[in-house]
Amino acid sequence: MRKHPRRALVDPYHPQAWGTSDRNGHVGTHAKMKFQYEWRGRTIVNTRVLVHEDELDIPQRQLGVNIIPPDPTPIINARPENYSIDEQPVSTRYTMNGRIRIIISPPGQPFLSNRIVTTPGNLTP
Repeated sequence: MRKHPRRALVDPYHPQAWGTSDRNGHVGTHAKMKFQYEWRGRTIVNTRVLVHEDELDIPQRQLGVNIIPPDPTPIINARPENYSIDEQPVSTRYTMNGRIRIIISPPGQPFLSNRIVTTPGNLTP
């Protein structure tokens, strides 16, 4: 005689079918089993995996698609800021003895000032 499964209900006056879980193979009452759903694209889709209630997973939203809104329409004759005025060119070079030479020039002028900087981690012995 077959052993009575733990998850199955047996009532001789109201017989119910038994079903096997698609996830782990446990036998239980088929009427209490549910289908597994998960996100696919923009909707939740039935994966046709029949499982018991305690094995049911919550659909993960990260499996869906995030719809990004379109870019705003551009304006005619736009006037962007001139960021190049605020930038100051900097040139960095290593000297023969391992020090770092930083050459800085004010905006709109050629390279005028030279500084030799010794910092921790330089190649100096």
